[in-house]
Amino acid sequence: MKTILSLILIIFLFSSCSSQRFEDGDIIFHTSRSTQSKMIQTVTGSNLTHCGIIFFKSGKPYVYEAVNPVKLTPLNQWIACGVNGRYKVVRLKYVLQDNHKEIMLNYAKRQLGKSYDIKFEWSDSKMYCSEIVWKIYRSSGYTLSDPKSFSDYDLSSGIVKNEIKRRYGSSINMNEKIVSPVDLYNSPIVRTIYSNY
Repeated sequence: MKTILSLILIIFLFSSCSSQRFEDGDIIFHTSRSTQSKMIQTVTGSNLTHCGIIFFKSGKPYVYEAVNPVKLTPLNQWIACGVNGRYKVVRLKYVLQDNHKEIMLNYAKRQLGKSYDIKFEWSDSKMYCSEIVWKIYRSSGYTLSDPKSFSDYDLSSGIVKNEIKRRYGSSINMNEKIVSPVDLYNSPIVRTIYSNY
């Protein structure tokens, strides 16, 4: 009984302090439970299928994420939405100045309420998860990665071809600019600060 109580206390202390390891601007990734998660894994060759950006509000961590609609989600709730509660967090290798954080946060706030972009188009009218993170950083002058195009990804599987047909019909632009979660994770200007994968 004493061992169980000690374990519960350790878990409580860890969970209450865990958010303190993060900072405004940290990027968080997980494997989504969404219906398109398997497709993203197939296309990108990575199990990182969703991402968001952490900002603190009244001392508590939240994640700006592009779902439907773009919204602000409490960090613990965001983590719980991923497969097995596993996630990774990266941070800019440079010191993110307060004025840059303010610019990024203001940009993020202006995206709230926008619809999710199921066609992954490089416009500002709708947003998908890695696009909004990329553009939040770009608003302050940082380029996390060079955008790719659809033709750079593996679109050969049946499940992907069927989904392309459903979403685009015959009008997909193979040269559309796009960034995926794993592209951001592999950015040369970030470093991993946490992973429980």
